[in-house]
Amino acid sequence: MKASEYEQHYAQINDVKLRYCASPKRILSKDGQVTGVEFDMTDIDADGKPLKTGKIFQLEADMIFKAIGQTLVVEQLVDTAGSLAIEMGRIVVDDERKTSLDNVWAGGDCVAGGEDLTVCAVQDGKLAARSIHDCLQLIS
Repeated sequence: MKASEYEQHYAQINDVKLRYCASPKRILSKDGQVTGVEFDMTDIDADGKPLKTGKIFQLEADMIFKAIGQTLVVEQLVDTAGSLAIEMGRIVVDDERKTSLDNVWAGGDCVAGGEDLTVCAVQDGKLAARSIHDCLQLIS
């Protein structure tokens, strides 16, 4: 997963253990509950791509979050949403992560000014959640 040097340092000083050159292989479970993740150790080939080594390790876990890369297809958004404001291929949002459409919020790397960092997307989610909560309070 991508992370800036700052994010890696911040994680480490908060007791997060970083594992490099590991590729998730499968989720482990027992009785329908997650118990861990199995990883393939990797090396980097001459082209900079991960190469599986055949070495495997497991980490215990009771919860797993999957972070996926994705690309914003602006044409599909504009066709379906119509008045969604787009700037340089990204969705325009305000400080609360509201878009130009009523009752629609956005965040992460698909928004104008957004960064391709998990911590930024999480912060966007928090800001949007607060705004959505406030909006719902006005309705009730």
